[in-house]
Formats: sequence, C-alpha cells, structure tokens
Amino acid sequence: MYILYPMSLKTLSAGNLSWTNIEAVTDETLNFLRSNYNFHDLDLEDIATESTHIPKIDIYKNYLFLVLHFPHWNHDEKKITISQVNFFVGENFVITVAQKRNREMRSFFYRCMKNRSVKSEWMSGTSGLLLYHIIESLFHETRPILNNIGKHVSLIENEVFSGEQNSELIKELAGHRRNILLYRSIVDPQRYVISSITHVRKPFLDEQLSIYFDDVRDYLDKLWAIIETYKETINGLYITVESYINQRTNKLLTVLTVISVAMLPHTLLFNLYGMNLSILPLADHPTVVWSLFSGLTIIVGVTLWIILRRIKKTGWF
Repeated sequence: MYILYPMSLKTLSAGNLSWTNIEAVTDETLNFLRSNYNFHDLDLEDIATESTHIPKIDIYKNYLFLVLHFPHWNHDEKKITISQVNFFVGENFVITVAQKRNREMRSFFYRCMKNRSVKSEWMSGTSGLLLYHIIESLFHETRPILNNIGKHVSLIENEVFSGEQNSELIKELAGHRRNILLYRSIVDPQRYVISSITHVRKPFLDEQLSIYFDDVRDYLDKLWAIIETYKETINGLYITVESYINQRTNKLLTVLTVISVAMLPHTLLFNLYGMNLSILPLADHPTVVWSLFSGLTIIVGVTLWIILRRIKKTGWF
C-alpha cells in the first residue's frame, strides 16, 4: 500500500509495517509528525535545524532516533559533502528524514515501492530489519566515491613520478587530500553509532538483528582501512612533490650562487677602477684596462655558459 500526502512526505506500507520518507522538512511535515507520533520535541527540533549535527542514537521507551551521516559527492565543487539522514524507528514504522534532498534515499524508496521482490525482502520483517536494509544500502552507495578517490590517487601517483612537479600538482594533491580527510571524518563516527545499535534490545530490534548491523560495522571498517591507505599514500605523495620542488629550488639557488661568486672579483675591479684613483695599476692607460676588463667579462660569460650547458645535459638542473 502506498500513501501520498499533500506534502513532501510519502508512506509505503506492507502488513503492519510502514516506511515514511520525508524529502524536505517543512511546517507541514513537522505538524504531521507531532499529530501522529509522540516524538520528543528535541528530536523534532534536530530535524528542523539546518545545521549539521553530530551522528548519534537516542533511545526512548517506544522508539529510537538516529542521526547518520553519509559522504556525498558534490559535482559542482568537486568535493565531498555531508549528507545527513535522520531515522525514527518504532514497533511498526520507520521514518526517514533527509536534511537536504537526498537522491539515493528517494531512489531506494521508489525501488522498494515499484519492485515487489525488494519490497518483500525489505518490509517482510520488523522495522529493525527495514532500518538495516536502508542503512546498508546508503553506505554501499558511498563506495563509488571511494573508488573514484582511489582512481585519482593512482593517476596522480603516476604523474608525480613521471611528470613535472609544479604548483598545479601541489594544488591538485591538496584537493584530493581534503576529500580523503572529509570522507574519513564522515565514516569514523558512524562506526560507533552502528556498534551502539547492535547493543539495543527492543521488540523490533532483537538479538538476531545484531548480526546484520555487525555486518554493516564490518563494511565500515573496510571503508576505513581503505581510506586510511589512501590517506597515507596521498600524504607521501604530497611530501615527495614538495621535496622535488625544494630540491629544484636549491639547485637554482646553487647555480645563482655560483654565478654571483664568479662575478664578485669582476665587480670588485670595476668598482675600484670606477673611483679614478691614480695609484691603481695601469690607471694611466684606460684603453688597456678597458680591454682587460672586456676580455675578463667575455671569459667569465663563456665559462659560465659552458658550465650551465653541461649541467643541463647531465640532468642535474
């Protein structure tokens, strides 16, 4: 049975179990929850607030209230953002409330509504089993994001060791580093919330369901292990690129120092003879002095040009 209310709220029923999905929090949806359920005012305040809350589980006598976060890829900004979903779970109902419009949640709801086998699998048991299927599906939908991160890490690793290191590469690395840290910071708290669910004992969330939520926890641990590997890899690449750039800078400074030192005697002599002192050698023969200085300039310039060409051929700079 499918019920559509005149608001951004839809309900799907199977036997005594119902799943209500709220796509946007409005005054109508809040009034609906207040009128039909005895939820705590603080929980309703949490879902009405746009700011992101800490993932948590609140256990009441007749229901559970959960706040979970899921990584979401923002195509426009090319970064990971937080997608928050709130859950009310009672004896014969599950209510999902997306903090912002959630494409994945809508997709799962309509798939369950239109596909009889999915509906039978998800809604043939208790509300706790339905909660498991929703959470498990949402976390599995985050895996392509992680795979995409891994793909970019591999590409940038090849670029680091085969391409030219520059400031653009540093910027690209910084962007991937940010996404890895964001994904990591989102997944980590969820592991503890899911572990807490396994210890809850309610008529709709008995000990048999602990195995299912343990499976979700194991999956999150796998994601955590993968993202930790990516984090170590990207940090190593970041240090490597910085080392390459610093090494090139040091080589450049070395060449400039050699040039400066080579020109010091030449500069000193020019300054001395520029003072027009009669006690200086050959001071009365300016043509000879000028010829010597010109020859010295040519010799120093040619010598430095030869040295720099040899340095370039050897790949040192």
